[in-house]
Amino acid sequence: MAPTAPGQDVDESIKAPEGLVWAGNADLPYYFAWAPVVDVDSYNVYVDGVYATNVNGNSVNLEKSVFTKGSGEYTVGVAAVKGNKVSNITSIKYTYTGDGAITTTKAPEAQPTAAPTTVAPTAKPTVAPTTAKPTTIPKETTNISFTTDSSIEKPFGLDVSQASVGYVNVVWGRGTIDCYNVYVDGERRRTGISAQALKLPVYTEGTHTIAITTVVGKRESERLEAQIQITGTGEKETEPETCPEELKPQLKENVPLRDDRIAIELNNKTNGKYSDSEIYWCIVGNNANNQLCYMDKDGNMIPASESLNTVEVNGTKYANIYHTLAESDHVYAPTIRSGRMYLSYGKPVYVKFVGSTGYAGPDLNNPGDVNANTLFEFAEFTIEGKHYWGNTTRVDYFCFPMVTRLIGGSLYGGYDNVVGDVGTRDEIFNAFKNEVPNEYKSLVRDDRIIAPCKSTFNVGKINGNYFDNYINEFWNKYANEDLRFSSESGRFVGRVVGNQMRFTREGDSTVYYVDKPNTQEVLEGKGAFDRGNGVEKAIEAQLCAAFNRGVATEPENWYTPSKYYKNSVSNFYAGFFHEHSVLGKAYGFCYDDVNDQSTLLQYDKADALVIDLKW
Repeated sequence: MAPTAPGQDVDESIKAPEGLVWAGNADLPYYFAWAPVVDVDSYNVYVDGVYATNVNGNSVNLEKSVFTKGSGEYTVGVAAVKGNKVSNITSIKYTYTGDGAITTTKAPEAQPTAAPTTVAPTAKPTVAPTTAKPTTIPKETTNISFTTDSSIEKPFGLDVSQASVGYVNVVWGRGTIDCYNVYVDGERRRTGISAQALKLPVYTEGTHTIAITTVVGKRESERLEAQIQITGTGEKETEPETCPEELKPQLKENVPLRDDRIAIELNNKTNGKYSDSEIYWCIVGNNANNQLCYMDKDGNMIPASESLNTVEVNGTKYANIYHTLAESDHVYAPTIRSGRMYLSYGKPVYVKFVGSTGYAGPDLNNPGDVNANTLFEFAEFTIEGKHYWGNTTRVDYFCFPMVTRLIGGSLYGGYDNVVGDVGTRDEIFNAFKNEVPNEYKSLVRDDRIIAPCKSTFNVGKINGNYFDNYINEFWNKYANEDLRFSSESGRFVGRVVGNQMRFTREGDSTVYYVDKPNTQEVLEGKGAFDRGNGVEKAIEAQLCAAFNRGVATEPENWYTPSKYYKNSVSNFYAGFFHEHSVLGKAYGFCYDDVNDQSTLLQYDKADALVIDLKW
């Protein structure tokens, strides 16, 4: 079959790529990589057998538009191209959820190529994607000794590259045994992890040996090794800082943990302000068949239907899908994709189903919305079996404090991370009024602290041009000198030409363009910071984060959190919530996951998500 154009036939003598793996991150949510094939010209990439694109390097960040069926399972494949012939396709299964998450369970296989068709575009995402990786350095369990067992299948598809000065990117294939140890220069850096993309520091300059082994219990396969020359040295990894015990949400003694589902547990920590019968929760999202549902208190996914709109408020009917803590303060969650959990005090968050495929939730931009005066927060997540990835957010507002803990057990150390707000509601409100610059004090309302662009920093408002002088300073600087930075998506050099920045990437002849942003586009990652192809959007994410953090003209500080929010022009709304959060993690703007500063929690063997609801 001709996979791209007439005359491009399959040639079995061309080696098919190996090690195809999803390796997505904050910048590149639909990023796939594979081991390079020697003596080929390029690579064709396919989605469900349909030609999607051709790339010169051994990686690709696909556009969301190629996932034409919406959420669900796809086959992503790659074939090597030489002249007018191609190899067989190597493919993996990939579950697209709309947020870059993945559940790949099958090792890549070579298979015949397929004829091309045209891929129709779909609407772009309305929110920035989150990463799918832990927020802290995993704890290393050096006391575990492994013996080599040559009968265990070796890993495949190891690909290493320089990530930035002193750091190496490591990617390998996901085999039938998805459990691996990772070594750098003979030192075990990760134990018993799933296949993923890692960015690891090296401690000496020069040539380094990266090795991967497949793990079964306390046995490991023979090592798959690769060597790479790295410039510079990285910061030494240490045990991650841990949350103070008094802030950690506690598991309920009467809720046993299960092997097949994650327990979501809610704790009333309002100090008597609200009783359990006055705290409400509801969860909406897609089930395993990608059908819109709500989750009942017994963990059943009930399909959306307008017939559920039975609760009348002010003459309009809303869905009866909420529960109080008195009814149930926990639920065992099945698979739920693009899930959202609303948590409210005093009254429920009213949601209205529209047909069987949509729903109308709260709209705080509409003062007449039924939920406008309701005290509520929300969390976003996807759960696939025991795999959890999700976050709480301050991108839109702060209403009341929450602290969230994700716990998972493992022979290799497990996972126990905490994120959330530090202080009572009154303490946080008072601190905001006292600590932020005058421009930001206007964001405080009686019920919420509103994000800048939802208030006085929007177009035509008193602070609507807040970032403009800083943007001009940046633009003038890099009209006269190069901007150089390295991220997970490559090493870039940029220069301002008129109202655009033009970027090139090391090893890539393509020129990438980013338009000059305005204040609102900086604060909300939209417009100039949300257009173009995948690589351009990856550059825009870095720039957006740098502007919000006040380090845009100091690329040497882009990845140093201690330097953030020191400039007189910064997103001090976001900076405040980092200052008043567990371990400094917050989701204060849409690209706050750049450099792992967000509240993302992710683990593939999670047992429980525990949330303290505070006042």
